[in-house]
Amino acid sequence: MKTLTKKLLRIVDLYDSKVDDKTKEYLSTFSSIDSPPQGLMLMEDVTKQYESGEITSGTYLVFARCGDLSTDPTYNRGDNLRYTNQRQHISKTGGYSYNASDTLSAYLRPTLEAVLTKGNNRTSMRYACGMDPNSRVVLSLKLHPKNISLDEMIRIESVDHNTDCNYRTNQTGDDKFKSAYYAKESWAVELHDYLLPFDITIANIDNTKFIAPSHSYLHNARIKAGDQYTSLYLKAFTENKCSSEVLGNATVAGALFLKLFTEHIDEVDRLNQCNSFSKCLNFWYNEREDLLRVAKAKNLTQSDISAGNGVYKGDEPTIARYVFVYNEYCRIKGLNHNKTYATAIPLGGEKWKNFVDSAPVWMQAGLTQMAGTQFVV
Repeated sequence: MKTLTKKLLRIVDLYDSKVDDKTKEYLSTFSSIDSPPQGLMLMEDVTKQYESGEITSGTYLVFARCGDLSTDPTYNRGDNLRYTNQRQHISKTGGYSYNASDTLSAYLRPTLEAVLTKGNNRTSMRYACGMDPNSRVVLSLKLHPKNISLDEMIRIESVDHNTDCNYRTNQTGDDKFKSAYYAKESWAVELHDYLLPFDITIANIDNTKFIAPSHSYLHNARIKAGDQYTSLYLKAFTENKCSSEVLGNATVAGALFLKLFTEHIDEVDRLNQCNSFSKCLNFWYNEREDLLRVAKAKNLTQSDISAGNGVYKGDEPTIARYVFVYNEYCRIKGLNHNKTYATAIPLGGEKWKNFVDSAPVWMQAGLTQMAGTQFVV
């Protein structure tokens, strides 16, 4: 599959457009507080030699103008730099330090564009101190072969960027996944390819109908519930267009719900010749508000079903709410189920008892109450 690329962005242009005038004015009063290494080649001289064919490969330690450096948002987060952190660092240091910044990294493309793989924030900070696009940073400049494809350039640059970003704690999960994917790391490519049939992407890599903000939750769902039940959940969620965002907590708990109570759900499907879970999601996320208008009912959201997850990180409360949602749907629609039970998923049954017994002791009594109590208007 061909890589979906994005337009290169100049670091100085990003700073000019994203930073407020007051901060610009304040930081422009700073300058460099120490001297760069002496005897470095200028990047523009190396670029001329590369353009003329005098040099075709290799790595060069150069002194580069900030205004000549770009970032590729295809795999890099250059369009989402941490300008508040930059201000704090400059203020604390008293300016830009070449010693502290060390050597940045960039690749020179056949188009003569220099693309940073390490050092977006450091380039931005150097420019901020004086706001002169001709101010310079020290970087290791690597030359791409002139006959290289764009996909291969991005892969090579991503490997260099990914090696750096995955060892920095201030990278977000999206940043790490994006750089790992374009670096062709197997785990990221495999997860990307698993999600694509559901029209789901992570970090806006593809132009899909649905976005997953977190790759780690999807990984957890597959580990905890397995691909079979994670896929059943994702298929039901996406085919009913429950939301354009596939949120993590609701997904993990939804897949686990399907795994834990599959015996009862399969029974309802068989007796009613339907996919009861898919229809349940469609009712709660899309139809409930219209069908129960007299009762002023609201459609369900993923935040509703996973409420409280910021306090307790376990999945049990959200699974219990799925049980309520499913049983209530079956009751409202009059779906057939084993009539020896009061509800489609019996709260006195063996599957429920096993689930409750696996939860922390202090939570067990509350789970049965959750599964039998309406939690949305």
